[in-house]
Amino acid sequence: MRSSIPSFLLAVEARGAVEAEGKSGSVSFVERGIAAFARLMHDTFIQWELASRKGLLQSLDARINVLFWITMVVIVSFKKTIVSLVCIGLLVFVLAVIARISLRNVYGRVLPLTFFFGFLVSAPAMLNIITPGSLVVAFFSLSAPMTFWNIAVPQQIGITEEGVLVCLRLMLRVFASLSISFLMLSVTPFSEIVRALKMFRVPDSLLLVLTLTYKYIYLFARMILDMYRAKNARLVLGISAADYRAWSAGRMATLFRKSQVRADDIYRAMLCRGFSGEIRLAGRQPSINVRSAGAFLLVFFVLVSALV
Repeated sequence: MRSSIPSFLLAVEARGAVEAEGKSGSVSFVERGIAAFARLMHDTFIQWELASRKGLLQSLDARINVLFWITMVVIVSFKKTIVSLVCIGLLVFVLAVIARISLRNVYGRVLPLTFFFGFLVSAPAMLNIITPGSLVVAFFSLSAPMTFWNIAVPQQIGITEEGVLVCLRLMLRVFASLSISFLMLSVTPFSEIVRALKMFRVPDSLLLVLTLTYKYIYLFARMILDMYRAKNARLVLGISAADYRAWSAGRMATLFRKSQVRADDIYRAMLCRGFSGEIRLAGRQPSINVRSAGAFLLVFFVLVSALV
């Protein structure tokens, strides 16, 4: 019986020929970017799942969690000693263990951001060109000191002890702030965070921007993932790097147009439903129970102890 399968589907070596020409390098880059959006969607669902689990922090009132969140971020911004920042980081780690959340899910996002915003940003400050002090590691020596754009460059270039302390202090500060932020996002649903901020008299315009931004990130991440899957479903032999770049640029323009149209549609829909710029909470805010009251006293004690 004669086969009705097209010949190009039976050509197994065609895929290898495309990869052999070196045209698949950008494919892996695009796939990594799409995978990052997929992880963003997955983490969004995980955040709701973790927030609904039974744990110490999950059982507290959202207002207490938000108050503790803001308090700890303020304390971290005022702390200057390395010992105090390390203690705050250990406290957040203990709270994450008590809350029974996935440490990999939290610190898997905290550590890369700490490395980028904490270490890479502050790494130049370790040099004696920016932070003078006693040299710890010497890189090279110039023939003589010089001045470059009103910056005094010493004869010997290296890392100073004071610069290492500045970099380490910033890293610990970023690590502690990100840890407490991701911890609170993992134990408190986003809707409850908005409700708590509303109770704290945060302006409605800020809450509206925060809510729409959160929804837009999730919506467009899912839209990009759908576009990528639809493209792969129509491909057989793959495409070149130039075609991938053209496809990516086209999708950027498409998303830009879709974002404008969707923003207008959402605004008109909100006006049709009587939106007047004020966010109204559905239902009554539950009263603070005994456990939440005890947590509030603990937050107050931590704040007073940290500022003394």
